Amino acid sequence: MPVNEPIDLAELRAALERADNPWRAVSNSMTRLTEEQRVTRLGVPVDEAEHAEIMAAQEPQAAAAREATAGAEFPSSFDLRDIGGLDYTTPVKDQKSCGSCVAFGTVATMEHVVRYTDRAPFLPTDLSEAHAFYGYGREAGATCETGWLPEPLLEKARDSGITFEDYFPYTDRNQDSSKLNPDWPNRHAKVVNWTNDTNDPAAIKRDIATYGSVVTCFYVYQDFFSYGGGVYRRQTDTLAGGHCVSLVGYDDAQACWIAKNSWGTDWGEQGFFRIGYGECGIESWHTCGVQGVSLRAWLADQRILGLWSNEADANVWAYGELRGWLSLGSDVSSTDAAMLAALAASKSAGAKVGLFEDSGRVQQVYAW
Repeated sequence: MPVNEPIDLAELRAALERADNPWRAVSNSMTRLTEEQRVTRLGVPVDEAEHAEIMAAQEPQAAAAREATAGAEFPSSFDLRDIGGLDYTTPVKDQKSCGSCVAFGTVATMEHVVRYTDRAPFLPTDLSEAHAFYGYGREAGATCETGWLPEPLLEKARDSGITFEDYFPYTDRNQDSSKLNPDWPNRHAKVVNWTNDTNDPAAIKRDIATYGSVVTCFYVYQDFFSYGGGVYRRQTDTLAGGHCVSLVGYDDAQACWIAKNSWGTDWGEQGFFRIGYGECGIESWHTCGVQGVSLRAWLADQRILGLWSNEADANVWAYGELRGWLSLGSDVSSTDAAMLAALAASKSAGAKVGLFEDSGRVQQVYAW
């Protein structure tokens, strides 16, 4: 994308005032960058013909999003940051000067989905954007300068999985996979299934309300960098590029989506933003639902709060304070019995344990 002229904040604020101030324009971490630096915070390739077609359908998309909840089985509002007083989102990150937003939007969505579907808001799920972008993205020819798309990344996340941050830490420069821990196949998360929800606001809302989060791309216009809160509706026609984020909610009363960005917490509403239905292709461009995430990893330092079994074989369950319910699934009844005894002793003593799980089943136990 071409580098644009910096936006005039005074003119933008005047335009917002004429529009009854739907959102606030502020000086923030993005406006303090140069235009060249701002462009590097995007990362979804833009096709001009596709862009024109999507933007021409903005009003019908907004209407479809407003009507999507009518008579549906999902609620008229949802916010993953407050589900019965619990926050299922993971911390906001900063992609810095690399067009790797697809990795951040997709990985954040996976983290949210596993926490929400397993009702485990404190589950330590910090997945590796570096593995997603510099591993799988690099294999597909993606770089910090070109960016990438969520669909091929979701294919990789489903078929092979994405490891945790400590196994491949992120830095904002092009690199290969030489820093990827070779043990990563034993420490990763996999997408169970994903769907293309593009141009289907009802499916987007349904997947958010059911699984907690959706990954989406949208067109960033020059005024968006100045966003400081409220429901964003663009006031300029100057396109800066494409961007990928994680949708974590929606609100029909405000006619908006709620999203987590990857520009740090000094931008927007502590790293989050609200954007009006139909705005900037938010429902119409590379929007994907993640329908389940499974883990294969050790989860240490948690107490066992509950145990359950009955007379049936292979029907023994443990409730970890961080993880929730998992079945003991070694496929060997004597091993399951030994794990159950160790977990019962740890529960009685109030001691912490480590659980190695694979797709919701405990394979090994470390008790001390």
